[in-house]
Amino acid sequence: MRDEPFYELAYKFRRILVPISLMNPARLKELLNVAADFGERYGAEIVFLYVASSENDPVAEQLQKTVEDYMGKKGIKHTFKVRRLGEGETVASEIVKELSENNYDMVILMSRGYYGASALLYNSTSIAVALAANTSVLILR
Repeated sequence: MRDEPFYELAYKFRRILVPISLMNPARLKELLNVAADFGERYGAEIVFLYVASSENDPVAEQLQKTVEDYMGKKGIKHTFKVRRLGEGETVASEIVKELSENNYDMVILMSRGYYGASALLYNSTSIAVALAANTSVLILR
């Protein structure tokens, strides 16, 4: 077990939300790498969030196993949460709800690559969260 980081910036990122979905394996690994880096460098607790479309979503178990394996090997403190989409809700609104109901210092999101007007046209989750979040947002492109 490592000692707590002692530098000032470490106290700004104590708890980080990382929404996760089934994506290209290379992109998923990139997201896990960044999350692990923040956990390691800042001693932050990383909370992974999967927004499921149904009660028994098989993707949730698959993603949880992937996260557990990766973060376990790195020795990073983390948890895995699943929220279910409510009627009329979007993935972005569930992420924003999680941010407002719990105390997070940052959210790290993966972008599909849309920006500007195309992000609005294609209902970009990362842009919607960035506009509504009550905390710092890091969008990986």
